[in-house]
Amino acid sequence: MIPAIVMSGLLLLPAMAADGPSGRAAEGPTVAEEAYAHNRDGMIAMSKARLEDAIDEFQKAAALVPDYGIIRRGLRYTPNFMTAWAYEKLGLHNEACRYFQRFLELAPVQSMEEEKTEHAHLFLDHHCPSVPRRSLPDEEYGL
Repeated sequence: MIPAIVMSGLLLLPAMAADGPSGRAAEGPTVAEEAYAHNRDGMIAMSKARLEDAIDEFQKAAALVPDYGIIRRGLRYTPNFMTAWAYEKLGLHNEACRYFQRFLELAPVQSMEEEKTEHAHLFLDHHCPSVPRRSLPDEEYGL
């Protein structure tokens, strides 16, 4: 039988493990890491056709860090593009228009991927005639 004093000490171990050497609580993930995790979870939900869950995760990621703020983490599918694409798949064109436009506004020209940029432009042209476009010459888009 374990003495009560030892047992109570064992119950405190998980809480103490969260503390760093200084006794302060250990720091959690960085904002970029948290955004990346939400984006990853959105991609997983999207692959399972759980589009509403995917949108929720992508929106959480985009609220934390602008699309290309986490590109160094191997991010190819940005939260705003994926949110737009999920809305497109659901047939919610007004929402898709908003997020495709946001994707184009946030993406640095040098980071834009031709397929995604073209997809966003085509969707906006066919479904969102009243949405203003980012004013860059076509050659800067790679089109």
